[in-house]
Amino acid sequence: MNSRNYKTAALVLGLFTFLICGCTARPSNAVSSSPATSSYKLSIRLAPEIPRLDVSGTIQLPPADVPRNDIELSLSELMNDFHVEVVSPSTSSGAVKLEQTDRPQSRSGWGVVTWKIIPAQPFPANEPIVLRFSYARETEGASFIFDLAKEVTFAGGVGTAWYPQLEDLAADKAGPFKGQRSTGVLEFAVPSGYMVHANGVQQQTAAGVFRFEVNQPSFFSFGAARYMVKKSDGPIHTALYALRSRASEAQFLDGTARILKVLADEFGDYPFSEFAIVEVPTQQSSRAGFDGASMDSFIFVNSDYLDKGFNTAFFGHEISHQWWGNVIISKSVDGRWMLSEGMAQFGSLRAVEVLEGETAAAEYRRTGYPGYIPDQCARGYFKLVSKGQDHPLLNLSANNNQSRVLADSKGAIVWDMLARTLGRDVFNRILRKVISENKYQRVAWQQFVNALEAGSGQDLKWFVTQWIEQTGAPDYKLTWKQEGQTLQGTVSQTAPYFRADLEIEVQESGGGFVKVVQISGAQASFNWTLPFRAESVTLDPYYRVLRWTPEFRAEVPAAH
Repeated sequence: MNSRNYKTAALVLGLFTFLICGCTARPSNAVSSSPATSSYKLSIRLAPEIPRLDVSGTIQLPPADVPRNDIELSLSELMNDFHVEVVSPSTSSGAVKLEQTDRPQSRSGWGVVTWKIIPAQPFPANEPIVLRFSYARETEGASFIFDLAKEVTFAGGVGTAWYPQLEDLAADKAGPFKGQRSTGVLEFAVPSGYMVHANGVQQQTAAGVFRFEVNQPSFFSFGAARYMVKKSDGPIHTALYALRSRASEAQFLDGTARILKVLADEFGDYPFSEFAIVEVPTQQSSRAGFDGASMDSFIFVNSDYLDKGFNTAFFGHEISHQWWGNVIISKSVDGRWMLSEGMAQFGSLRAVEVLEGETAAAEYRRTGYPGYIPDQCARGYFKLVSKGQDHPLLNLSANNNQSRVLADSKGAIVWDMLARTLGRDVFNRILRKVISENKYQRVAWQQFVNALEAGSGQDLKWFVTQWIEQTGAPDYKLTWKQEGQTLQGTVSQTAPYFRADLEIEVQESGGGFVKVVQISGAQASFNWTLPFRAESVTLDPYYRVLRWTPEFRAEVPAAH
């Protein structure tokens, strides 16, 4: 997720089926095998001209093995007139007592109220619980990935609890977003001419009524406006919900389809049956804290990014969140940014490299991608270092711009280096296996590291310690000379020493070659026989290892 001010780790991980062979962007429609979730029936009525939001419905909770005196539900502080009653079990049915607790809790900077639902009689053990509720919001109001306004109303359940949510008890109490995924049915009533897109499968509806069946555990999200809709069929159905016509519409449908295929090759089958881009006016998205935000099966994108034309890096990042952020969520503080933003940015790098080539990917890693956030690259990382704002990637703090830049710059390059260290096929196979075994569940950092080591058969303590648990990056120096047909060279570094496989490119007018030098201490030397006179000898020409360069030293002299 991209924001002018920060990126949130709320959108995180969880995926799909492990495949031995190569993958295509085949959709996955299977219902998750994750633990039992709550199920909703929501009726959402929108009156944009006021604007007003009215919601009523039920939530069914799975049975508990012990009696309960109360249940806690979280709801955005923007919502008013919250009413709840017990439908079943019959022993607890009827009116309830509502107690407000922990106000305001913070979810990405906006308030959420936790309500304690106390029935007339305790909820018995081993019986499902059904609660009926209603609430409303009148007048404009914005919070994280939520805005009720006349032009567009949109809501992202992973950012704002616009519907009553249960806490996921599997979440680390000190960890990131603690909401619980759910299934259910969402039915929207909107004025004539309005279109609604939400996660789930859209059912046939009457005029002004849109019904979505959500069979996969999700955070409910939607956008509603006078949208113009363009669709494209393929292995994954793609759609664009735009506020106005643009000549570049086909680029967005084709570009997202190509990225979906690339990322399916990296991460496994796309977890949903369709993918959509839903436009949000830039002023509204800014008010709600994002430029692009990935929901289950679609993304919100501000008008500016649509006006600029298709951007592979931007959409590669947001679409990667369909896996790393929308299907698996980090369980703990440790690794939460690496398993969300860092992995999404790695997917963005892969999309650029596969679709646009090694040179484009090298420049992306080094100095950024044209038209995209400029600090999501090595240069952005070293700018933070120069300001004294470096921090171990392992335990970045929540919801601030510094953590976002670190994860999207250094973090993404670190994942790319690990993929090369293990071999891309091995790394991809591990990611697919993690996803398939933990779909819609929370993953702890050490659990992920254990999977990397088990899947690769390697002890990766050195890599994790060097790149993720510690700060900094190496500053390699290359010296060389040629005498006759012998090329002698040395790669050196100052302490602390970083271990790496460094490519050395030797060029002459008729061509050249690339060899690898391994370094782990103060220096590594090479001695090669050449049948030609070398015109240039270049260290790491495609910038595949995060490191200082003379250019970065010149740009950020305050670092040392």
